[in-house]
Amino acid sequence: MAQTTGLFFNDPGASHGYTLFSPNTSNTTYLIDKDAHVVNEWTSDYAPGLLGYLMPDGSLLRASAPHGQGGNGSIQAAGAGGLLERFDWNGTKTWEFAYDSATHLSHHDLEVMPNGNILLIAWELKSEAEATQAGRDPNLPGPGFLYPDHIIEVQPDYVNGG
Repeated sequence: MAQTTGLFFNDPGASHGYTLFSPNTSNTTYLIDKDAHVVNEWTSDYAPGLLGYLMPDGSLLRASAPHGQGGNGSIQAAGAGGLLERFDWNGTKTWEFAYDSATHLSHHDLEVMPNGNILLIAWELKSEAEATQAGRDPNLPGPGFLYPDHIIEVQPDYVNGG
């Protein structure tokens, strides 16, 4: 029987660092060493939102998708998130911030700034009329709506959101 899990190849020239990943089919984020040994894991109540960052204090900042990775019902697109979660090293959730409504939804990535604030990319739902008013060519085919990107800056309070 062919091997289906685990470490398949370990190049001697591989980096001696760690790899942080969240499988799309799991609510768990893993930190592994170069030999594929699990160093730590954090489990969320939600599917991953396609990214996670190991913070300098050892905590995990993770995007999550409470409605699944396909969207929230109003905004339907691959890569959807809607929720940021922070877990301490021991796996306790210490903070969350939702950016998820009928008109906006965070997606794909974020950037932690040197001052601790977080830049978050998000979609905003615009009707066909709103998109046309903003300059979209009404003669182009389309689904009747548009999801333009915008960026918000979140100042986390690490208690109730940001």
